[in-house]
Amino acid sequence: MSSARGPLLALAVAVAVVALAAQLVADGLYGALAVAPSLPRVLAGDWPFDLAARTGLDRLGPVRIELARGAIVRNEPARAAALLAPLADSPDVIDLRGRTALLAGDPALALRDFAAAGDFIAAQTAIEALGARDPRAALTIVRDFEQRLAAGGSAPEIAAEVDWREGVIAAAAAARYPEQSASYERTAVDAFARALALAPNDEKYLLNYAFAALRNGDAEVALRTYERAAEVVPDSVDAFVGVAVTAAELGDCAASRTALGRARAFAGVQHRIVDAAGAGYAPEVRAALARCNG
Repeated sequence: MSSARGPLLALAVAVAVVALAAQLVADGLYGALAVAPSLPRVLAGDWPFDLAARTGLDRLGPVRIELARGAIVRNEPARAAALLAPLADSPDVIDLRGRTALLAGDPALALRDFAAAGDFIAAQTAIEALGARDPRAALTIVRDFEQRLAAGGSAPEIAAEVDWREGVIAAAAAARYPEQSASYERTAVDAFARALALAPNDEKYLLNYAFAALRNGDAEVALRTYERAAEVVPDSVDAFVGVAVTAAELGDCAASRTALGRARAFAGVQHRIVDAAGAGYAPEVRAALARCNG
């Protein structure tokens, strides 16, 4: 019995040593951030990876996973990818592959992996990166992500945030691809509407839906939504600016001036600047605001 325990104990100790080393790597307790003669400086370098390779412990899935985490923290996507390559799919492995892809500059692949792993928090970074680079591709992947969330019974607040992200990306696509702007504007309105249906008192969703509705030519819906935002957040500068703009578009100059005055008053207290005629509004909307407010 004791002779059998010896190799098992040695293996357990070796696994523990490599796991500890990997954890030290993953925590960033090494390298340039460490000050000699501190323990992190002593532990700097590739020795955890070398030890795992020499002992054959890098053939163990849990060890490879921890080493991959460390490689990601060290900004070494190629090493992380090599460590993860032979491993079977699991939520942890897929999520780490997504982080590796994001580190390697491939947000589309990262988002697919995060969707498969159900990691919404990490997915947000990939969505932002891909949305800035290629809104069309981002929209397709985000919709797939939404379907996965729905199938998995995600919490309403998560689903609402993903809908909101889709709306933001669609609005960006409308600006980038003018020939298809009408279609993308409608997509943005629909996405913001879904987010708002899940969280009807969220100021961010109210403001984005109202702005998208105005961009889509529905000033009456926009006005009602901006007014609702002002009820939810009574000192919301953005809500009162929206009321001012949409009231002017609808020809109610008195309401526009009142709302703009309130926006400026709140902005003064909040140390903000009111830019009622800022970028994003159509020329005719800015012209209506100017007619009402001088």
